[in-house]
Amino acid sequence: MPLSPGLSVRPLRFAGQQRTLQLRVDPGVTIEKHRHTGFVHAYNVSGYRALSNGCVAGPGDYVYEPPGNEDSWTCIGNEPCIVQIAMSGRVEYVAEDGGVIDYTDTPKLRTQYLTWCADQGLEPAALGSHSSGN
Repeated sequence: MPLSPGLSVRPLRFAGQQRTLQLRVDPGVTIEKHRHTGFVHAYNVSGYRALSNGCVAGPGDYVYEPPGNEDSWTCIGNEPCIVQIAMSGRVEYVAEDGGVIDYTDTPKLRTQYLTWCADQGLEPAALGSHSSGN
């Protein structure tokens, strides 16, 4: 499901305030500064991403982000980054002054996904798509 130019998501599971997904980010695309209100477990399936702390995560690397973590990152190299993510809470996109510009959370992503599937004539495949619990 496209989110913006060079950025797409494949929701895999929705469960309460938690979600599991695959994020695909094209080379050169930056995930803007954001803050997590819940945990993030991110496993790089392919591609490389330059993290705002100076580290580079590549295929097979695992990154844990605790609640409250604030960061950004960029897909580097010649291939897209595919990152398998299990997370909870909100992702809040923040301005320089720390104010929240936008956010996503499990209910908002589920609604986007169901709308996109309906618009595309697709049956939703993500677990928990039609309920708030599984």
